[in-house]
Amino acid sequence: MLWDRVAGLAVLVLGVAYWRAASALPRPLIPQDVGPEVFPYLIAGALVVLGALLAVGPLLGRLVGWRPRPRPSEAELEPAPDWAAIVLVLVGLALYTVFYERLGFILSTMLFMAIEIAVLETDRTRWIWAAPVVVLLPMLLYLLFVKLLGVTLPAGVLG
Repeated sequence: MLWDRVAGLAVLVLGVAYWRAASALPRPLIPQDVGPEVFPYLIAGALVVLGALLAVGPLLGRLVGWRPRPRPSEAELEPAPDWAAIVLVLVGLALYTVFYERLGFILSTMLFMAIEIAVLETDRTRWIWAAPVVVLLPMLLYLLFVKLLGVTLPAGVLG
């Protein structure tokens, strides 16, 4: 309970610091209603709200009479984490950062998503549904950011 409050206050302070850093970002030359500066403010606001909820959530729960669930017994605990999957996810993230500029946003994101789904998805029949998402989502995100929001993303070998 105490560590929830400490973590909540830490996240809240991080959100405030992120908000201040976001306010120091340069403004775009052409005034826009929604520009690239909006996203850092959204992240900072989410950090502040979630940190505050984490810090005062248990206190509010006590005021309304909420009781926490009893601690699970040893038999009810989840199995140990799959360390091989965790390492492979981190390797996929490292590969994404290495190949992001060279391959470009679309291809590197497709590769990253395919690696992560292959590592994390145990039911291989779901690949039928995941394959179109792996192909289409990076393209749609690229169009959204480059064409609509004017954010420059690397085109890599495609551009």
